[in-house]
Amino acid sequence: MNDTKSILFITVTFPPRLSVASLRLYNYAKLFHENGWKVHVITCDLESTNTTDEFDLSIFNMTEVKWKDPYRRINKIKNTTIKKIISKSLSFLISKNPIWLPDIRFKSWRENAIIQANEIVIKEKITHIYSTFSPISPHLLGKILKLKNRDLFWLAEYRDLCSFSASNNWLKKIFQNLHFKLEKNIIKESDLILTVSKGQQAIMEKRLGKRVHVLYNGCDFDSYRKYPEFSREFRIVYTGNYSKKFNDIELFFKSMKEFITMNKNSAQPISIIFVGTTPDRFIMSKIKHYALEKYCTFLKTMPNSQVKKNQKSASILIHFAWNDKKQKGILSGKIFEYISAQKPILSIGYDRELADLILPFGGKMLQKKNEILRYLKTAYDKPIVIKSFNNKSSEISKENQFEKLEKIIIK
Repeated sequence: MNDTKSILFITVTFPPRLSVASLRLYNYAKLFHENGWKVHVITCDLESTNTTDEFDLSIFNMTEVKWKDPYRRINKIKNTTIKKIISKSLSFLISKNPIWLPDIRFKSWRENAIIQANEIVIKEKITHIYSTFSPISPHLLGKILKLKNRDLFWLAEYRDLCSFSASNNWLKKIFQNLHFKLEKNIIKESDLILTVSKGQQAIMEKRLGKRVHVLYNGCDFDSYRKYPEFSREFRIVYTGNYSKKFNDIELFFKSMKEFITMNKNSAQPISIIFVGTTPDRFIMSKIKHYALEKYCTFLKTMPNSQVKKNQKSASILIHFAWNDKKQKGILSGKIFEYISAQKPILSIGYDRELADLILPFGGKMLQKKNEILRYLKTAYDKPIVIKSFNNKSSEISKENQFEKLEKIIIK
């Protein structure tokens, strides 16, 4: 490859920040680096965030931009009740996880970042920029840079839909068509739009009238091989947080209660492990209601390497898809971690694309208690055998996903 190829990632989240979005961007930025690209990253500073030192950031040219986060002062309040009241009040004016314009929360970041981004583009002779949503601010910067530097190849990534996001409240749904005009105007200068699923690809291509390329979060099978598998107990593992509104947590606990009762005299103990899941009032009330306290363990947010270790130790990995049959293509990075661990996956909810994706890897998407119990019982009686894959052999590995992308963006 031509050594002059260089790319600037524009994102508000990147390691050492701990988040699923950070992992996606790190892994693809790393693949750019490993394939001969000079990689620059412009992101937010890391005050008041969970971080990890497990990633090699020395391979990138990092720029962390200072900004005034409206929520930063709130996070310093020790009284949880007062913090919650102020945070809820502020959320009427400023969305904490903005998918809506004008993206007030990151206004100061945009103002500071555009100056530094423009300097990097000129000084480092950047050939490609890669902006990622959400929030929308990175795309706003991408548009400005593209208009100033027409030779730049701009990749605009959507990890979720914006104007037509499935999580929009009723008020945003009323104005989503009007809002879309603003969104469409922002990314019309982009050379390639990326999204994370075929479902979202279909929606975006129809509305934008432009080609949209699917870049899955992708699997990294090889990174899981060093972690041991445990067999002393039947471990049901869930990683990350959940949505009280969109996930059927009730069905999971109802099924688990009956499954444990069915096997109470069996020799192999059963445990439910939540990794990085907030033990909030709702989930704890469900655990108490179904008398599952002694079976459930909550592990705090941890480095990704430890998350992988827990996933690899699972007898079954639990996933919650949306409980709305109309929603399509909501594929989180978590599902690709689960597939990479090559352990049986039980997804509760609805999504045809996701169901087809996990099927070759011993996964099932189910919506009824009897079906869930049957799947759990099958795995409990005899471990489900899953065909072995590696990063070279699987089409959905990050490595192969990147190879397809690179062929598109190099002209």
